[in-house]
Amino acid sequence: MEIRALHDSEFDEHADLVYVSYSHERDLKPGEMLAHRDWWLRSIERDPYYEPAQTRVMSLDGRLVASVTCFYRPTWVRGRRVEAGCIGSVCTHPDHRRRGHVRAILAEATDWMRAQGWEWSFLYGLEAIYGGSGWRNLTAFELVADVTPRDDLPMQAERLADIDDDADVGLLASLYDEFCAPLVGATIRTEDYWRRRVLSSTPWGPAPEYRIVEAADGALLGYYCMSGAAAREIAWSGRPHEVLAMVFARAGGRPVSFPLTHPELVQALRELTAIPTQARCFEGAGAITLCESYKGLWRHHGIDDPVVSELRDSADLVRMLHDSDYVMWPADRA
Repeated sequence: MEIRALHDSEFDEHADLVYVSYSHERDLKPGEMLAHRDWWLRSIERDPYYEPAQTRVMSLDGRLVASVTCFYRPTWVRGRRVEAGCIGSVCTHPDHRRRGHVRAILAEATDWMRAQGWEWSFLYGLEAIYGGSGWRNLTAFELVADVTPRDDLPMQAERLADIDDDADVGLLASLYDEFCAPLVGATIRTEDYWRRRVLSSTPWGPAPEYRIVEAADGALLGYYCMSGAAAREIAWSGRPHEVLAMVFARAGGRPVSFPLTHPELVQALRELTAIPTQARCFEGAGAITLCESYKGLWRHHGIDDPVVSELRDSADLVRMLHDSDYVMWPADRA
């Protein structure tokens, strides 16, 4: 048995291992991601940060039997760049399960990430499975706004971002960096990452619609991306309540959920919200609700020269993320 990096010549074999592992004894619906035999290959093709060494495989008698992929996710932490990873595609072939292979390969993957200088890693799964390997549960607050916008707000111009237009991709990237750099947890994105991962379509889903908001005087105000009445991503550069007005118009009167709690978001909602009539107030006025939501499992790696030197262990890490209003946009999940 050997645990090592995936070889370039093993991509197809590894894609089959992942597909068989995830589809075994599952009733997959046609068209969903896991129903595509090449979904892992498609995933890494969309990730410009990916390198074969990020996939750690267990080889037994020349056959791949288990693996994890440590997707590189450089992260903003209050203006500082932190090297980090998102663990995905954890799998063991059905014929080799219940032998401790996942724990062994996760231990090797942790050593590998530590050697790369990655300060922490996260994954999405059950703490009952991964807690024994050192990952700890994190929650962070999200915000749901059930309010009525004022009717005297100017409705600004908006348009769909053209994913084939370098200027539009550059606009999104610059707005993102300005908004996300002061946050804790947002992935650092290159323009290539925007094109290949964030804005691309897949066989199991269309490309997301990013809408750029511009004022009548030509000022660039921000952008947003929605799924139903959920804001999947948002950024602004001044006058956030005017960007939010477009979001609420798109939601069509439904409460809007946001995957973050940002001080400017709460203040902008104050500026956006109409004062309800007395009758409406007595019947049930609007509300802004904070809800804790699962944000994955996290492990501090204890590297020698960390950027965030005030953290000592995984408990410190999850507390810092929780108290700092950790945010990760859905587009960056592995």
